[in-house]
Amino acid sequence: MNEQPPADVALALAELRRLVEVGFEKTSGQTALILQRLDHVDGRHAELAEQVKKDRDAAEARHMVLENRLDAVEREAVTSAQLADRTRQIIAIVGLMVTIAGAVIALISLTKG
Repeated sequence: MNEQPPADVALALAELRRLVEVGFEKTSGQTALILQRLDHVDGRHAELAEQVKKDRDAAEARHMVLENRLDAVEREAVTSAQLADRTRQIIAIVGLMVTIAGAVIALISLTKG
């Protein structure tokens, strides 16, 4: 009852088995290559993420320095309204000094005359 398959069928089965094994090996090799490439991509992604973090931190630091400089300039800056007030004060003081000088000269000339 245990009959041997014909030689053609056995040969065809052996050929099919070889093709399946070769196909599995190719698939296994391609899978290994894909996994290797994914590992490389993951590593590159980690490097780029670290670089982005460093760049972001550096940009944030530069931003804070510029903000501090701007705050200092804003505290020390003179506005045009302040400049106009100072100019009016100087003109008033000079006018008062000229008036006092004129009065002093008039008094001197009255006392000599």
